[in-house]
Amino acid sequence: MWRADSIGEAVPQHAAGTVHSVFRHTCNIETAGGELVTLLTPIKGNSAHGVKLAHVVDLDAWLFAGQAVIMEQALLRVPAAAVLINLSGASVWRGEIAAVRVHACAAALRQVRSTLCERGGVHGFAPALIGSRPANSAIELALQARLSSALPALAQATGCHDSAAVAGIAAQLVGLGPGLTPSGDDFLTGYLAALWSRGGAECGIAALLKRLDVSFTPLFARTNAISRQMLRDAVQGRFAERLVQLVNAVAHARDVVGATVRTLETGHSSGADTVCGLLFGYAPDMMRLTAPTPRRAHSKPCVGALT
Repeated sequence: MWRADSIGEAVPQHAAGTVHSVFRHTCNIETAGGELVTLLTPIKGNSAHGVKLAHVVDLDAWLFAGQAVIMEQALLRVPAAAVLINLSGASVWRGEIAAVRVHACAAALRQVRSTLCERGGVHGFAPALIGSRPANSAIELALQARLSSALPALAQATGCHDSAAVAGIAAQLVGLGPGLTPSGDDFLTGYLAALWSRGGAECGIAALLKRLDVSFTPLFARTNAISRQMLRDAVQGRFAERLVQLVNAVAHARDVVGATVRTLETGHSSGADTVCGLLFGYAPDMMRLTAPTPRRAHSKPCVGALT
């Protein structure tokens, strides 16, 4: 029998489902109700729909897509794999996100951007948004064109607290880009984390967030099941542990670089895309929102925009 160390606040107590996808340190379980519950080994951070094990296990050696899963009476069972996980005694992880006043945290945000430029700006949206290097392929030029059109409009819609306009522009980003969780989905998750933390200090943003749940729901069908759960949680103010830690670091101006680095280590480009979205949600002028340019012989240095 395995033992759970912590359980995300959104994990259902009773559910039946099947294994959706398995990796060495994560296993996604799709319930009959359409939720995605994720088994996590100790090296992974908590999440709202996560069950974090107390010990390291190579999950892909035990579990396979399509296996039936049952959650009931504080147990998670995968009968075909002879896996039984004891959920009793596990702590509940809530991942409360700190309120952030953007102008009071300008120095911390510059630290986040500087760290992004130095350590995570070569994949996904980052090259287009922080100017780490010019576009060097037709795909990157097309991506720059999409972002240079959508993001200024998203910044304006956010400033006007227009939920319908925000959702309409977000529709251009959901499912955009490569990856298990596409770059556009990661970016929007970071953006929504910024809004939820700003909503603790800004009434207009708090009002916007109350309307976004309904506005975003039609967009979820545009992406895969893993991203869909991530975006559903984000719209409801639920985020993965590393992102929560980064927001809290910005709010309190403590260990900002360390928290940024840990977030950047998520996936191939997911961490960098999420941090880009977070910065955009706080201060769009920290992003390079210009029209695409052809490749040049030398890259321009990365320069901060918030003063």
